[in-house]
Amino acid sequence: MSETDEFWMREALRAAVAAEALDEVPIGACLIDARGELLAAAGNRTITGSDPTAHAEILVLRAAAARLGNYRLLGTTLYTTIEPCAMCAG
Repeated sequence: MSETDEFWMREALRAAVAAEALDEVPIGACLIDARGELLAAAGNRTITGSDPTAHAEILVLRAAAARLGNYRLLGTTLYTTIEPCAMCAG
């Protein structure tokens, strides 16, 4: 694993720890743009948000799309602390 990958995985792990502190399932994710800059990071919020779709991966995709004003997130890299479920991988 490259130093860059390790750096962003640590960011995803920090988001997972933050989710756990809220009694959420401790899963975190972050999305990086093609320049290597953070677009969004999040932990699961399914319980606190009463939203079954509020998985960390979905939250970072939503946040990044809103930030960019475009749903097409070309050239991005998703880091997550667990293999994505069927919804998040889709």
